[in-house]
Amino acid sequence: MSVKNFKFVSPGVFINEIDNSFIPRTAPPIGPVVIGRARRGLAMTPIKVDSYSKFVEMFGDTVPGGGNSDVFRETNTVSPMYGGYGAKAFLRGAVAPVTFVRLLGEQTAIGQTSSDAAAQAGWKTTYVSASTNLDNTGGAWGLWAFKSGSRSDGTLCAQNILTASLAGIIYTMNGTPMLSGSIYGASGSSTVTTASINTLINANSGIFTIRMSNSAGTNNYSVSLSDANERYIRKQLNTNPQLVGTDGDGNTQNFYPSGARVNYFLGETFDQDLLDTGLATSTTLAGMIAPISLQSTTDGTDSPAYMKKAAHTEPRTSWIIGQDLKTATDFYPQNMQKLFRLIGRGHGEWLQNNVKISISNIRQSNNSTTDYGTFSVIIRDMRDTDNDVVILERFDECTLNPSSPNFVGRKIGDRYVTWDANEKRLREYGEYPNQSKFVYVQMNADVEAGALDAVTLPFGYFGPPKFADVALSGGVGNSSELKLKKGLMGCTNTYINFGSAPADGTIEMWGLPTGPAVANDAYAYTGSSSPFNYGCDLKGATKLLSLQMKCIFPEARIRVSASAGGLTDPRNAYFGMQTTRTSQSTIPVAGIGEIHRMWDNSWLDDPTAGTNQTGVKNYAYVMSLDDIISGSKGGYAYVSGSRQREESKTSSGSYKDLLDAGYNKFTLPLWGGTDGWDITKPDPAWNGGMSTSATEDNSYIYHTWARAMDSVSDPEAVDMNMLVAPGLTNNNLTEKAMDICSARGDAMALIDLPNVFLPSSEGQQSARSTKASRLASTPTQAATALRDRKIDTSYGATFYPWVQTRDEGTGRLLWIPPSVAMMGVLASSEKKSQLWFAPAGFNRGGLTEGAAGIPILNVTQRLTSKERDLLYEASINPIASFPSTGIVVFGQKTLQERQSALDRINVRRLVIYLKKQISIISSKILFEQNVQATWNRFRSLVEPFLANVKTTFGITDYKLILDESTTTPDLIDQNIMYAKIMVKPARAIEFIAIDFVIASTGASFDD
Repeated sequence: MSVKNFKFVSPGVFINEIDNSFIPRTAPPIGPVVIGRARRGLAMTPIKVDSYSKFVEMFGDTVPGGGNSDVFRETNTVSPMYGGYGAKAFLRGAVAPVTFVRLLGEQTAIGQTSSDAAAQAGWKTTYVSASTNLDNTGGAWGLWAFKSGSRSDGTLCAQNILTASLAGIIYTMNGTPMLSGSIYGASGSSTVTTASINTLINANSGIFTIRMSNSAGTNNYSVSLSDANERYIRKQLNTNPQLVGTDGDGNTQNFYPSGARVNYFLGETFDQDLLDTGLATSTTLAGMIAPISLQSTTDGTDSPAYMKKAAHTEPRTSWIIGQDLKTATDFYPQNMQKLFRLIGRGHGEWLQNNVKISISNIRQSNNSTTDYGTFSVIIRDMRDTDNDVVILERFDECTLNPSSPNFVGRKIGDRYVTWDANEKRLREYGEYPNQSKFVYVQMNADVEAGALDAVTLPFGYFGPPKFADVALSGGVGNSSELKLKKGLMGCTNTYINFGSAPADGTIEMWGLPTGPAVANDAYAYTGSSSPFNYGCDLKGATKLLSLQMKCIFPEARIRVSASAGGLTDPRNAYFGMQTTRTSQSTIPVAGIGEIHRMWDNSWLDDPTAGTNQTGVKNYAYVMSLDDIISGSKGGYAYVSGSRQREESKTSSGSYKDLLDAGYNKFTLPLWGGTDGWDITKPDPAWNGGMSTSATEDNSYIYHTWARAMDSVSDPEAVDMNMLVAPGLTNNNLTEKAMDICSARGDAMALIDLPNVFLPSSEGQQSARSTKASRLASTPTQAATALRDRKIDTSYGATFYPWVQTRDEGTGRLLWIPPSVAMMGVLASSEKKSQLWFAPAGFNRGGLTEGAAGIPILNVTQRLTSKERDLLYEASINPIASFPSTGIVVFGQKTLQERQSALDRINVRRLVIYLKKQISIISSKILFEQNVQATWNRFRSLVEPFLANVKTTFGITDYKLILDESTTTPDLIDQNIMYAKIMVKPARAIEFIAIDFVIASTGASFDD
């Protein structure tokens, strides 16, 4: 220290403390990138996690396959998700984090417009023209139900207008679902029965009979709309889309034995609406099955049955709106100031099914320094209730003041990423870093600019879009048909039949242009084109003079009463969306997110800002706290339109009166999310879904994998030392992974070989009965196939065969690709010693001894010595099973054909490590003067690092050259410092040769 830092006045001893013991900051550890499917979590974006507990929190636990019976409603867990096992294996012995990229279905712009279904993300049912095959129609069919009874004149029903609710949607790949039973309205000495579409049919004591018919046969199902009934529709009908007999292109699927396949699956059912309308428990029901379509089309493209072109889409709330600051009589909630909305950060359909948003603690300003009030944004579990709130995240004291540190956009974050298809990378936009794991904020431009009244507060929201309700009107006289109007819900010449008879005693039933022939004793199919004529004697049938029918598409219930559910304090009530079974229940209802699915792939991102297609309402409703009334006994309730009628709490006073009373909360849904997967496949990212000529433009599966890889290809964006896509065996994609690693120069790819083992999700129908059929290639065939690929790179490695593990959460046994086990071996090997030690052998590659981080119990093939030799000569590392010592990794070659030090994994990983760490060290002298002093500083940083690697047996010797011979004057003039580092990698012992010499008794060992 300079003496200038001391103040010398009078004699004395001056002491200063200098701490030179600071530990230099080391570079953070670098781990692998794992690509695969997961239960949930941010998708198509690299996410770093440093422990398995955090992985589970973000992406969910491992999925062993086997799944659940209700695949449509619940997450598809039918096939194993190998990516989760890879992350778990590595993080169990972690010395570094894992960067995980969760897959959701994506498509290119060319793929979206392609006529090839494989190029398009999403799913569809088949559609075959009636003129081609009457028994092979497919699509979306609504089951509509209403309470039956007697009309005021004693003939038909209790009201002139029937109101039917959509109870559920049945999707067919071929054939048509029909209601079977007596025709509603028929009377006399004989009850007319039929099985048909577009015909009102009576239920039997609340039980509908649904007939599923196609050319292969007919099955009848007795179903109830009550989830408390043993005949509940979701228990009786197939809810697994993967059991359909054909895929979206009409081709036979081989995922399951032929006896398990059916021609339909049940999609959405709307349990909350059925409970609210009393249809779930009524014993006097009637209904019909009719097609659901938005336009008069002949290919079903405007139907919930056609979700092709629907790539991964993020759910969002509609706009949250402010309170009315003007005259009550002029109040229309849809005209209120839009404030902000919340958009999912990458979770897909999981988010709208499992999460809801609440705005609470809305308070006006209580100080003189600002007019801006505050509020809280709460991310809640969809299954909670207002009696027992489960908070996933919360952001308190938010404000709409853009200059405040508590500005809601700053508090939650507004950054989002998009994919740049030209540069093949993710681009991030937004001002404020995201603080929520689930959503980001999109602010209205007026709010961001501070151009609204400062007293404005969140007071309500636009509801999600929905299919428009359909009004049907009947004819007069002999006409007994109700036409499904074109452009709303059906095709041209589509009619509802009510069973009343023309004068000649016959009945004319019109079907769809795709309509089915009805197989029933009472009706005889007599035509081959639309309309279809059915002959029948309706003895004594009552003639229908006129009737109207309204078909209602469901929407989530809005809380009406603050005291509903028996809340101890009604001020704890959240108005807006209510997710309980009934309005008074404290039990959540299942499947509420199904109401908010995107039923068509062309819905607008912001329906309130434009015109949606015909037949779709831009928003189901608009809810505002301005429509809360205060009853004579002090009870508070939501009554739509009450402010305009000057009956609400705020119309008789101010919005402050309502807030002061403590009614300052509401809940709203997220809607419109899609995963972009083909739901008819157990593993929608399956290798079998990609042809040998697959590209990003003709295969959405190929594009999804490729895009995930491209998102980690930039070494300045993502740190990694290994790239693994467990279970991916497509040759072009695995070679792409190696090319990315080679181009980066700081990572290597572990790849899996095709046809080593075929799980049932890869389309092996016979695998259920013949286990041997899963082994699609021998070691000889695998070695030959790899040689034929002519791969020559030290940035890739592969192993053989697959291994068996036990899922620790369920106890289920499953086969996993060898790349998963090797993830654990590489982690545990590095933890035991260093990453430059060979990840093989009994010390570090003993899978039976736990080297994989997860249990390894068996191998698909026990390799002989000759087979191990054959594989190793082809640069395939064998995983051997020995009777006495267990399962062990018995090789560590890279895929480099030429012999050099880099044809071994431990050396390749050593060099990657050296390059990465020295690159980090070198960055500390960037922009320093290119002089000897800087060179000396570089040497002082690098040489201790290399010496340490030598001490720990990574290298046997090294030499660093940095002087005028390397950094010449002309390089200095080009602002270049050039150094040479020469290293001798330590080699692993792979072969041990020992001579046993048998000597005679008189021989001397000294000789």
